[in-house]
Parts: sequence; structure tokens; C-alpha cells
Amino acid sequence: MNTTLKIHCVTLRSMALINFVYPINFSIMKKLFLVLLFAFALASCDKMDEVPLLLPSAAEPSAKNHNDRGIKYFHKGRYMDALIAFTQASVADSTAGEIHFNLALMQHQQGKQDKAKDHFKLARKFADGNKQILESKLLIKYLGR
Repeated sequence: MNTTLKIHCVTLRSMALINFVYPINFSIMKKLFLVLLFAFALASCDKMDEVPLLLPSAAEPSAKNHNDRGIKYFHKGRYMDALIAFTQASVADSTAGEIHFNLALMQHQQGKQDKAKDHFKLARKFADGNKQILESKLLIKYLGR
């Protein structure tokens, strides 16, 4: 069972218990549930405003393979697997700004702001003119202009 489904199940159980202990109008319960659902959705939206970047076609082949796999994992919501794949890509090529950018996204997604900032610094250093990195709103949020 995925985390979102678990949260919703816990929320539904809690609301059922509240209704048993404190009888209230069911339509109010529905509205409360919708408000909570909207709040969860809104909270998760802030974490991922951007998506991982592809490496250029001339990149080191092993790094490119790991990076591509990390992007696939990211889009499937398998963030820990994506982090592992991006880390493997950085071992293969530690000078690719896109890889550091992708690692920064994963660290940001996990709430590890110090690590995200470190990788954003490296992403900027190795950006090699890549505007997707240099103009990233999230990178600018961490590092400023």
C-alpha cells in the first residue's frame, strides 16, 4: 500500500472514530475530509516544482544510463531509487551539472536542505551554460541569483 493511500486510510479511520465519539453531521465530515485532502495535495505540490534533467547525448555513457534510469524512477514516484541512480551517475561523472541538479532535487524532495544546497552549488558550478540549471527557480530559491 502506498504512503498516500495509508494517509487517507488513517484519516478515514480517525474521522469514523470522531463521528462515533462525537456524533456530527456526515456532510460536515465529507467537507472536512475534502479540506484535508486538498491540504495534503497542496503540501506535496511545493516539494517538486521541477523535474530532473537529461544529460547531453555526448555525456559519459555510464553516467547517462544511470541518469536516465533515475529520471524513470522519479516519474514513477520511486524517489529513493531515483536518488540511488543519480548517485551512481555522479560516481561515473562528477562534473555534470545536470546530475548534481537531479541530486539536489532528490535531496530537496526529502527535506534535506543542506545537501540540496550543496548539490545546487555544484550544479551551478558545472552548468556549462545550461539555462535549465542556471534559471531554475528552485536553485535560485536556495542560492539566490
